[in-house]
Amino acid sequence: MPVPHARFVRPLIIILFALGIALLSHTWRSDASDTATLPEVWQSMTTAALEIIPSGRFLSVRVADEADERAHGMQNLPARVIRDHPIWFEFPTPRRTGWHMRNVRIALDMAYVAPDGTVIAVERMEPGQSGYGVDEEIAAALEVAAGEAERLGIRPGTRLRLRD
Repeated sequence: MPVPHARFVRPLIIILFALGIALLSHTWRSDASDTATLPEVWQSMTTAALEIIPSGRFLSVRVADEADERAHGMQNLPARVIRDHPIWFEFPTPRRTGWHMRNVRIALDMAYVAPDGTVIAVERMEPGQSGYGVDEEIAAALEVAAGEAERLGIRPGTRLRLRD
């Protein structure tokens, strides 16, 4: 004998499945695809190609060459934006500087760059921590998601050159 409400079960399953797909789709898109909702200072950074020497590879980076851009860095950005948009910090004159990871969602690798473009050191930085940096003057620094420096072959002695 048929169950009286059986004819409603299949449409209900289809509707619930469609709602689940819609919710997942919204979650994937909302993580980083709408850059208009990202901090204005991050949006003000220009983009450029960074050459990794000797590999000849290029990496698209955001350029933080103004004080407010350098101060903001990766703070308050979604994890996907951090993974997809490395930042090249450029200083008008070489200097010693310190770094912190307040308001940063994922671990990062920081490559410290001498005035001649040579990587001095690469350091892993963890969310919520501070006191990072090297005891040498740097002209620039490259900030990428943790593990990316190694994947890209960036280590002490590697040369990095920004292309406009």
